[in-house]
Amino acid sequence: MADSDDTTTLPALSRRELIGGATVLPIGAADAPRRGSTSDPVLDLWEEWRVLHAELDAWQDDWQKKEGVLLRTVGMPRVLVPVPGQVEPVSACEPAEIDELLEDLPGTEELRQRLHREFAAHRRRWEIAAGAIGLGPVEERVNNAWDRWDALTETVWQVPAGSLAGVAAKLAMVLSIGQSRSDDDEFPWPPLRSVLADLQRLGKLPDSVVSTSR
Repeated sequence: MADSDDTTTLPALSRRELIGGATVLPIGAADAPRRGSTSDPVLDLWEEWRVLHAELDAWQDDWQKKEGVLLRTVGMPRVLVPVPGQVEPVSACEPAEIDELLEDLPGTEELRQRLHREFAAHRRRWEIAAGAIGLGPVEERVNNAWDRWDALTETVWQVPAGSLAGVAAKLAMVLSIGQSRSDDDEFPWPPLRSVLADLQRLGKLPDSVVSTSR
């Protein structure tokens, strides 16, 4: 739908939210035991996942900075559509939104054509500026990393843990993905943090295994 918001938000958790749910095949569970050096394949996958997650944070920060430059200098591609009966024009951020807003209004063909030309020109300015600052390669790198992140995540759920530390690592991953912050007080996060603390205490596990920082 059209709206008047001139800002964008980048993905916080899953790339699927950004591009609409691409199918990602998980790493074969049978291959997992050969991937690392520990006796529990889940721990190897967990460590790889955490490293990739940290890299994603850095790459997405770069992506956001570059898009921020474009938003300040070029502006998100859009046009303002004058709609009869509304005091303020409505912002259209896609060509289809122009037609949707003017769909039932007779005598608007010339206006539609003009608005489509204006939108195409604005989008072209955005694309030229994005190319100049190298947004495309950064976006591709982030999307490829999200593919890998999704695959690793799915694989951890499928690979059986071979130790108490592996069980704790799986729970730490759930918390890392699901919590909005480390002290999220919404259910079920406080009880799950309590369970994780019990696992760490009983198994005498190092902090590196149970860390939920993102």
